[in-house]
Amino acid sequence: MNAEEALKQVFETFEPDVLINFFRIIGVSTLNPLKKSYDIQADASFFCIPYLLGTIRLENEDELAVFTVKVVKSLTERSGKKAQYELAKKILKTEDRYPAGIFIFHDDKNDFRFSLIYNIPQATGKRDWSNFRRYTYYLSKEQTNKTFLQQITHADFSSVEKLTEAFSVEKVTKAFYSELQNWYFWAMNMVEFPDDEDKDRNSRNAKNLIRLITRIIFIWFMKEKRLIPSSLFEKQFVDAILNYNDKTGSTYYKTILQNLFFATLNTKMRKDDSKSRVFVEDAQKNGYISDAYLQQGYYRYSRFIKDKEKFLREFENIPFLNGGLFECLDKKIDGKEVRIDCFSDNAKNETRLKVPDEIFFCEEEVEANLSAFLGNNNKRKVRGLLPIL
Repeated sequence: MNAEEALKQVFETFEPDVLINFFRIIGVSTLNPLKKSYDIQADASFFCIPYLLGTIRLENEDELAVFTVKVVKSLTERSGKKAQYELAKKILKTEDRYPAGIFIFHDDKNDFRFSLIYNIPQATGKRDWSNFRRYTYYLSKEQTNKTFLQQITHADFSSVEKLTEAFSVEKVTKAFYSELQNWYFWAMNMVEFPDDEDKDRNSRNAKNLIRLITRIIFIWFMKEKRLIPSSLFEKQFVDAILNYNDKTGSTYYKTILQNLFFATLNTKMRKDDSKSRVFVEDAQKNGYISDAYLQQGYYRYSRFIKDKEKFLREFENIPFLNGGLFECLDKKIDGKEVRIDCFSDNAKNETRLKVPDEIFFCEEEVEANLSAFLGNNNKRKVRGLLPIL
């Protein structure tokens, strides 16, 4: 069993033995299970009775306490952090033998907040306390919890100082941007965009990839807010709905992402406009348009879709965004066609756009030669954009 599987068990059954198993899986070998209620006065409108799960022996022989506390109301990313922090401090002030504690506040849904709280001795003899906003993770079965898993599985529980690194936002951010940079350089050699507007391949690819990253990060934020179905980024669902027949191996980008960008987010919802969010061939058949050419507000690539009705259901509740980020940039200038995004069903344009499925879904790291961007003999491990996010 790995850490992700152990965490799923916690979401399914929030019980002491399941939590203890999670700590064992992430490599905490010095956990001493105690499993007993802790008698301290807590605001009953916020908290149930705290529970001492156990203690973790540190390298200096101090003990790190591990408490669980059930909350009365449902947890969210922002709810109750200050009140939880104050209760944790109260417990640690009462128990002088614990310089720090991991406090796991959980609700009826088994969502929980995992917080490290510790005292900071001052020269005056008094104690200060760690920042309540900094050393905490909110975990939910509705989220990937990726950052938490990545950090906690590499955490060093031998001292409080080393453990704080698992909560280091700076470290996570630096690693993320480094991996994203390597992905960008890898993708620069993998993609092709029409040269109607820009004949310089490097310049053209750079502009289009930066635009793609911007769009992807925006929709990822919407996915986290449950405004876009997470299924659109899950290989199992995508495999079930797509025929991977694009000649450039770019079926996912064209069929899922381009349709999401241009014919969904940039188009009114069907409930607000009965002629909206339909396939372009159906729009023609129903008389909504006479010609599909450069009509960018309609779904395309039905030849790559196994079940059009299932496809439409997945997109129907995604909100319309009245902004320019998801506007298709294909156009006519002085009667001349200029393809930039190349959102086109025309067979002659199929090979003009290449954004391979691999750069989105590659789970296992592969070695890529990035010497053209980072200097001679510069090889880096890279993987797909979606696993990075």
